[in-house]
Amino acid sequence: MRRAQLLSLDAMLSLIIMMFVFAAVINTSAALKGEITSMLGWYERANIADNMLDVLTKGPGDPVNWENNPADVRVLGLKQDGGFGLSYEKITAMNEHASELLDKFTNLSLGKDFLILTYISKFRVGISGSFPKVYIDNMTFSNPNGNPPGINFQIAGDEHGNTPITVSYVEIVRDGNRYVNEDICGLKRGNNINLQEGDIIGFVLANAATLTAKRGQYTYTKTLPEGTFVRIYITGPESSNFKINFGGGSCPYSFKFSGKGNVVVTVSAYDNTVPEITANYTYASELMERREPTYYFAVINGSLIRDMNLIEKSKNSSPWVEVAQRRVIVERFEYNLSAGPSAERPIVYGVLDGRLPQNTQLLISIPAGKGNLTIVILSGSNERGLMVYREDVDEPVKAVLVRDNTTTSYEGNSTTIGIPMKDLVEDETKAPLGMWLYSVSGWDREDVEISIVPSIRWSLKPKFEEGVLKLVVWDDG
Repeated sequence: MRRAQLLSLDAMLSLIIMMFVFAAVINTSAALKGEITSMLGWYERANIADNMLDVLTKGPGDPVNWENNPADVRVLGLKQDGGFGLSYEKITAMNEHASELLDKFTNLSLGKDFLILTYISKFRVGISGSFPKVYIDNMTFSNPNGNPPGINFQIAGDEHGNTPITVSYVEIVRDGNRYVNEDICGLKRGNNINLQEGDIIGFVLANAATLTAKRGQYTYTKTLPEGTFVRIYITGPESSNFKINFGGGSCPYSFKFSGKGNVVVTVSAYDNTVPEITANYTYASELMERREPTYYFAVINGSLIRDMNLIEKSKNSSPWVEVAQRRVIVERFEYNLSAGPSAERPIVYGVLDGRLPQNTQLLISIPAGKGNLTIVILSGSNERGLMVYREDVDEPVKAVLVRDNTTTSYEGNSTTIGIPMKDLVEDETKAPLGMWLYSVSGWDREDVEISIVPSIRWSLKPKFEEGVLKLVVWDDG
């Protein structure tokens, strides 16, 4: 060490090394602080989405029935009060009244922008094709004066009864045996099949035909178009040598009726077509894959946004985007007989918890004038279609039910018709039950009244559906 040298060479070297170490520590501390700050920011952002979903899915909200008056809600919650899953009514209320809940959403999201998408498994119903028109509904033709009991009855290709009818299908049921098309020719005796009490004849017209019934001053005439299915019951007690005659035609597809002077028959005639009734079920997971949410909306800078283009633009301008989702069970119960037509929103929906009360009826009252409405019914795994209609202003209300590719017709009075619920619903418990008002034509919906008497509301419980709630959070500054 030289004179006037403050530090030795070793001490100076040590000091320099210490300065380098101190600088390194300071730089490392600043970088670590930045990383910690970044991690805390990420944790806070990630927690916003998770915390929002926790609040929405783990409690019923305050008050617990806030869906009845969304404007008065204090705390949002979607859980069914006292139930197992989320409430479909609360999910619907949250989406339909989102504009009234903006302050609650802002508090939940800590002022960040967010998009909420809801996917709920659902049915979509459909009717493809036309309901059959009923031309004659189980009408018995007999002498209105009672003696003799029979009537002059004919179905022919012309109004005079001289032209044979041509059919594309024919059957005869006799003594429990069913003979179809060519098989009926084995019943011939010469050119005739002698009909007897108890026989049932059914055929599909290949060309238009005319039905005529006469006795004294009474005359009934009906033109039946091509494609009509005609069913004739030989009800007796008189048949008066009533025959199917092939003399002017050929067995089995061309014939006329003879010996028609004193017969008692019951006739039904309706279109030989039925519509296809569908009820397709789509799971929430499939809706997610298709990107078809049941409901969605976003809150961006405090405003409600439903335009996906604007939502995507806002997300893209954010330096970060966080996503969270929950798979949930949704309890769905619907009983709104005044709802409008829809292929997705039912007027009745749930699980049948017990047998329906005896003599329960679906009652439908309609306004004056011509029109029709259709209803799709899902009972268990079976679909049915019902059309209620009035074709002429002076006619009573009529209905036709398509069930298992067969038709049943009904007739009411001038304004109202009743359909037994036992015809619409399977007699089994724990089975899904849904009813959709599919269409209304010719009448205003407000003038159509639908009721079920007695009410079956208390025979139904909610149906559990798969659901997914997805939340996307960001901040576009």
